[in-house]
Amino acid sequence: MSCCCESDRCTCRVVAGPGVTVDGNGGSAAPYVISADTAEPTALQAADTSTIDTTVTGTGAAGDPFEVSAAVILDPAPPAGGTNLVHAGPDGLYVECADVRTCISAGDGASYDPTTGVVEARVSDDAGNQVEIGTDGGLYAPTAAATALTAVDSTSVDVEVSGSGTPGDPFEVTASVILDPTPPAGGDNLIQSGPEGLYLECEQVRGCISAGDGATYDPDTGVIEVQISGDAGNTVSIGTDGGLYAAGGSTSTPTAVEGGTTWTATNTVTGTGTPADPFIVSTDVTLDPTPPAGGTNLLHEGPDGLYVECEDVRSCITAGDGVAYDPATGIIEARLSTDAGNTTVFGSDGGLFTPEASTELVAVDTPTINTTITGDGSAATPYEVSAAVILDPTPPAGGTNLIKTGPEGLYLECEQVRSCITAGDGASYSAATGEVEARLSTQAGNQVAFGPDGGLFVPPDPPLEIGCGLQGEGTAASPLAAFPIAGSLPWTDNWACDDTDHSTLKCDPDTGALWTPPEHFSATDHFMINHMNPAIAAIGPTSGWTILQPGGTPAFVQWDIPANFLGNMCRFWGYETDTHASVDITANSTATFELGYVLAIDGTVDSIRPIEGIYTAYGASRRERYAGTASHGFFSLPPAQARLVVYYPAVNVLTGSIAVNAWNSDAMLHTQTRA
Repeated sequence: MSCCCESDRCTCRVVAGPGVTVDGNGGSAAPYVISADTAEPTALQAADTSTIDTTVTGTGAAGDPFEVSAAVILDPAPPAGGTNLVHAGPDGLYVECADVRTCISAGDGASYDPTTGVVEARVSDDAGNQVEIGTDGGLYAPTAAATALTAVDSTSVDVEVSGSGTPGDPFEVTASVILDPTPPAGGDNLIQSGPEGLYLECEQVRGCISAGDGATYDPDTGVIEVQISGDAGNTVSIGTDGGLYAAGGSTSTPTAVEGGTTWTATNTVTGTGTPADPFIVSTDVTLDPTPPAGGTNLLHEGPDGLYVECEDVRSCITAGDGVAYDPATGIIEARLSTDAGNTTVFGSDGGLFTPEASTELVAVDTPTINTTITGDGSAATPYEVSAAVILDPTPPAGGTNLIKTGPEGLYLECEQVRSCITAGDGASYSAATGEVEARLSTQAGNQVAFGPDGGLFVPPDPPLEIGCGLQGEGTAASPLAAFPIAGSLPWTDNWACDDTDHSTLKCDPDTGALWTPPEHFSATDHFMINHMNPAIAAIGPTSGWTILQPGGTPAFVQWDIPANFLGNMCRFWGYETDTHASVDITANSTATFELGYVLAIDGTVDSIRPIEGIYTAYGASRRERYAGTASHGFFSLPPAQARLVVYYPAVNVLTGSIAVNAWNSDAMLHTQTRA
């Protein structure tokens, strides 16, 4: 730097700032000496908890900053001795359907596959059992003797009984779950009723969750992320490895480290940041003791990390009518009524068993349903069956029962994961909508059907109806048999052949299977013709369109399509033709003209198809190339009808004269059967 003075003592003023010292007076004997204080390095140390493993790397220097990372610890051996259902993957913590399914098993009257999550009815093999699986997988039972029956409603179940209980007028029993439109907590009832049954959707669960300070939450995807402050001076960011990163400093100002708290974690900092007393940063996961919906948090903290066990999940599930559920073991089984006269029991092999006929009805209570029966089943004093759902006020695991009952019926504030459920025999289930409905057997003789009000209905001796494609009376002498025909349209509309000999529906004599042979046909043809051999030297005014005749023979493009094209003897057919012209013309100075094709169908001129027109003379002789396309199509031709399609190159010379040096036709045919 340049000198500020030449005397023994400089009058320039040099002032030291924070972290800097200045010695000397600036003279030659005592020059200024400027030095910077060396800051004492900041000490940072990691501290673990039972649920968080914290790691600190780096020296805190600008080139090697501190890196603090934290990993959740999962208990490999939960206290109850089961397997931890929470897993850690490359993208975070997760619990999948396969984990939850292992918590559930099946009891009498039911079978359960923990690999797929399929629950289905199990039918007894005992002699005389009337319950069976139909040929299409539905539950099937023949009509039994009628029993008088009367319905009694409860606050959560609406039961309706119609009919007199006789063979000619059997009972029709329907039961509908009553949903509370205004749950006591003031929210919306998440259980919905649609035309196909009750359902819940995933989007409703996400609406129960939100984010607080230090976190962001996307209700569309369910993603929760750390929120970094945008305030000036904030040094926290997302590092290259996806963790939180804050650069260290090297000034004399002491490093300040504070512990922050969010809804999900509490950070604690101890120490002063010196080598003798380093900062110790520890993080504790925060578990909500009172979740918003009033239940018990299923996530636990143990000495070896976070865990969720089968016992926790089971407390979220209860059973309804006809089903018993043990939350201690996860076993789901069919529940038999204890009402007087009930003939359905568990067979010797554990399946449901119904004797051939019975008029007794017995009510049986379970921990989940209180069933009451009055009457003796006679016409004068019919059975009256009422059922009320029992809700456990103190579930075995100690949590709060998520199912509530109010004056308007049952309701839930949050949904379960429906993607873990599939349907087996006797039921159908849509994972997209959550709709579950009874699936009726199509086996011949099944009397169960859906009534006009949507309930299950057994008509009295329904008459046998035979629809299109079947013949016979359904008896041993005249069995039902497939009758192959073309379809539901009359034969005369689009069919030219005898139905017996030329049906599209065939019956295999070896297997009896119906099949349809591939008798639709299509074809494509393409060719190119050079018409000018020899060329036409001069054509004067033509007084209209005239066909070109090089060498005295008319030029043409032709398709001769035969009857019953490609073996099609029954179906109507159609075609489309395109011919592209490329023309070389020499015209004198006064020539005005048009170029095109004369189209003829089956020997009769159909129309003129112009492709290019010159209506103003150029005033000088010239030679030009022209191009264009002429098209024609026809549909619904009978199969026995042939067709001859011809394009004739033609010109219309108004004034002057032209010479046709070349005329090439690039032609294409597409033909196919129709109806």
